[in-house]
Amino acid sequence: MNIAIFASAFYPHFGGVEEACRHLALEYGRRGHQAHIITTRHPSDLPAQETTQGVEVWRFPFEMPRGRPAGLTRFAGAFPAERRAVADLLRSLGTEIIHVQCVGPNGFYALWAAQDAQLPLVVTTQGERTMDAGQLYQKSLAANWTLKRLLRRADYVTACSQQTLDDAKAFAGAKVAESRAVYNGVDLGEFDADTTAYASPRPYILGIGRVVPQKGFDILIDAYARLVYRLLGAPDLIIAGDGPERERLEAQARALGLSERVHLIGRADRPQAVRLFHGCEFFVLPSRQEPQGIVSLEAMACSKPVVAARVGGVPEIVLDGETGLLFRGGDAVALAGSLETMLTNPEQTARMGQAGRARAEAHFTWTRIADQYFDIYRQVSAPT
Repeated sequence: MNIAIFASAFYPHFGGVEEACRHLALEYGRRGHQAHIITTRHPSDLPAQETTQGVEVWRFPFEMPRGRPAGLTRFAGAFPAERRAVADLLRSLGTEIIHVQCVGPNGFYALWAAQDAQLPLVVTTQGERTMDAGQLYQKSLAANWTLKRLLRRADYVTACSQQTLDDAKAFAGAKVAESRAVYNGVDLGEFDADTTAYASPRPYILGIGRVVPQKGFDILIDAYARLVYRLLGAPDLIIAGDGPERERLEAQARALGLSERVHLIGRADRPQAVRLFHGCEFFVLPSRQEPQGIVSLEAMACSKPVVAARVGGVPEIVLDGETGLLFRGGDAVALAGSLETMLTNPEQTARMGQAGRARAEAHFTWTRIADQYFDIYRQVSAPT
C-alpha cells in the first residue's frame, strides 16, 4: 500500500505530530509499504524534497487565503499551480491513500488532492483547535472552514483521544463518516537504547514540552514553590523545552526565590530527552489543555510515574492511582499535594512506574497503532 501522510509539520520542527508521522512512516516501511510525508515548506529555505529521519519528505508553500487584500491576491495567484503540483506528485508516487495528520494548511491542500486524484481520505485530528500555540483556529476563517470540511468529507475520521474525537464531531456540526480514537504511540526501543541518566547534581522532577501557555508550566512552578516550603529536601525542578513563555517563567522562578532550584534548560533533542526521563524522580504534565500527551507515554516507557492534569484526553492515558496521579487542571494547590504524595510514598511511586511501562507495552506501541490504521486503510480502500 502507498500512503501519503499530509503532516501539519515535520522535521526539522519538533513535536508530537512530527514524531507520530515519523514513527508511522518508518513502521509502514518496515512492513513493506510506502509512506511519504507531504508538509509545509516553512521556512522557505528548507529543501522542496529530501529524505530525512529515514523518511521521504516533500514540502510545498501551501499558501492559504488571508483576510487582507494582498494575502488574498497572493493566494489566488499561487493556489491553482500548487493544487496541480500536489495532485501530480500523488499520481507520480502511485498514492493509494491520503492521511491527514493534524489539520493546518496541509489539510486544505489534502482536501483538494483527494478530490483531484480520486483517493480515499483519512483525517486524524490532534486537538489542533485548542493546542495551536498561534491560536490559528481563533483567528482564521479559512482554517475553521478547512477542518470542518475535512471532517465532513473524510472517509474515516480518527483522533488522538476519545475526548478529542467527541470535540471534533461536535465542531463538524453534521454527521461524520465512521470514526474512532487512535492514540499516538511510543517507541519503547528508543527509550531502552540509552539508559544513561541525565547528569544532574541533585535529584529532580521533570517537565518537558513547548513553553507556551497551554502547557501550564507556570502552574507547575507555583506548585513547586508550595512543595519546597512544605517538604525539606525536595528534588529540583527541571523544565525542558523552548518557546515564548520561557523568559516569563524564569522571572516567575526568580520572584519566588527558586532560581537555584528551578532549571529551564531549553529544548532537549531526542537523546537528551531520553536521558532526562531516565534520570527524573517522576514526570509532571501540568497542561491547561492536552488532547493526549505523548510525553506521558515517553515517561511511562522509562518506567516513570506521571503526575498530570485531569484535562482533555490525559485520563485516557494516565490511570489515576495506577500509573500516576491526576489533579484538577489549573489547580496549583492540588498539584503541590500530588507532588508531595509522590515524594513521600516511594514504594507506591515505584509500583506506578512499573505499571506505566506495562501499560505502554500493552497498548501504545507503534506496531499496535499502525495495525489500527491499516484496518482503517483497508476499510476505506475496499470496493463498494
